[in-house]
Amino acid sequence: MALMLNIRGSMKPDTRQPDSQDHSDLTSKAYQAIRHMLFCNQIMPGQKIKYRDLAALIGVSMTPVIQALKWLEFRNIVRREPNKGYYVNEVSSTEIREVYDTRLLIEVSLVPAIMKHMDEKGIETLKRAHKSYARAVDENKHTSRMITDMNFHMTLASLSGCRIQLKMLDELFDVLLLRYNRDLFFLSLMETSLEEHATILKGLAEKDEQQVTNTLHHHIKVVRDHIIDGMERLSADETERLSVSMVNMGSSVK
Repeated sequence: MALMLNIRGSMKPDTRQPDSQDHSDLTSKAYQAIRHMLFCNQIMPGQKIKYRDLAALIGVSMTPVIQALKWLEFRNIVRREPNKGYYVNEVSSTEIREVYDTRLLIEVSLVPAIMKHMDEKGIETLKRAHKSYARAVDENKHTSRMITDMNFHMTLASLSGCRIQLKMLDELFDVLLLRYNRDLFFLSLMETSLEEHATILKGLAEKDEQQVTNTLHHHIKVVRDHIIDGMERLSADETERLSVSMVNMGSSVK
């Protein structure tokens, strides 16, 4: 199954339509450009988005930029503040917990359908996704590691044939890529995830539904807790640095 989130892997354009306006090439161009900037951290969380500068950089008028931002607002990637404009939403450990909890519910719920529809072709496709992730881990390429991990999970879910849940899962991965990619680069587990992917493959090959369910549940839960713990530690360290800086500033004034 071709993933809808084409930002993974090849960085090809996302072919989904933001809204009825997306039949306009200019709106589509603006939407894809802003997505790319978010993914590459050229636009950072908390940053105000300057329409005029962004339009000039992309090579369109401000109208397509605003239309693209409206779709990103609908998906909670950016927010609009009255009389101020659009801002990139800040990272939030609460939101990332919700994303992973929802992932947990969706992915685990798909296991019975995966077991029912699984065939040799599907297993081979999943094995290729696993090998791609293993290469990324071996090469220690942060971006590829994150993208190939998500591709493994999307490939696994696609074996269920459940299109609605698959679309919901794809949207969750989109949020993780566009809002949390910096944190996921450095906080995601590597070797543990690789081992658990292998265990999931083994369970599928042996038609052991309970093993697949238990491993998938444990895997997502451990990754969630690890990332949230890391984000909260980073936040605490930043607060402490700011506090020390303010104390030092006060001392220098005296």
